[in-house]
Amino acid sequence: MKILQLTQITCQDNISWMTSHNKTEQMRKEKHQHFNLMTNCNELESVDVHEKPSDETEELIVGRTDEKNEIVAALRNSMNHKFTILPIYGIGGIGKTTFAKLICNDTNFTSYHRVWVHVSQRFDLNKICDSIISQLPDMENQTNNGQCLVKLFSGKKTLIVLNDLWEDNAFQLEGLKDKLGSGDRINTIVLVTTRSEYVARKTCANFEPYKIKCLTNDMCWEIIKRKSGFEARDDKEHLIVTGREIALKCGGVALAAQSLGFMLKSMTVDQWKEVKDSDI
Repeated sequence: MKILQLTQITCQDNISWMTSHNKTEQMRKEKHQHFNLMTNCNELESVDVHEKPSDETEELIVGRTDEKNEIVAALRNSMNHKFTILPIYGIGGIGKTTFAKLICNDTNFTSYHRVWVHVSQRFDLNKICDSIISQLPDMENQTNNGQCLVKLFSGKKTLIVLNDLWEDNAFQLEGLKDKLGSGDRINTIVLVTTRSEYVARKTCANFEPYKIKCLTNDMCWEIIKRKSGFEARDDKEHLIVTGREIALKCGGVALAAQSLGFMLKSMTVDQWKEVKDSDI
């Protein structure tokens, strides 16, 4: 009886250990998937915010055309203003940089001198001014950035994008506006992208800050399909329902949809279902 009882205890211990081990392994896999997703997000965001406007066609960008046309129309109607700052704000990864690129590349601004400055968390007004100067014709070798900006804006139409502005010191932001507002200008438009509504409201001039909209679930699904190579898959018919449910996890954030799409590209149908059922 003792031997039997010991055997039963040993079996129960083994079952308990196996159950615990399986749960631990599952948690490890889910954490690994979550880590990969967050790594992809960070890598994509790092690349995205440093890019200058490219020749990427509008057709390759999902869900921002109507918003872009609305903003461009408003800017065109306000061209009687010599100086305009329009901040675009929203949470990280929602697509502010892409949206600013769309506006900057619009045909209505082909006659403008266009400048792109990545600001980031470390705010340096002199470097911002130097970057603006370096991107304009015949200004590369100028050293007095204050005087250069006055000369730069005189008699010229200019579109400047200050991408990823974090600085929330009111004094610094006023200094930025004063620098950009100098000179006898025809029309200068400044687009500012920022995560902070406070920063947006402190930097605006002649325009209310624009809060960028979340993408719809259908738009997120479209991004996932593109980034995962969905249309080229032989098993795509088995992935539609699962994929649409995964798109719900994106919360309307473009970067989340891109990251999930990249992650799903090499995954099987069962792995897609695991992502759908996970807490990502």
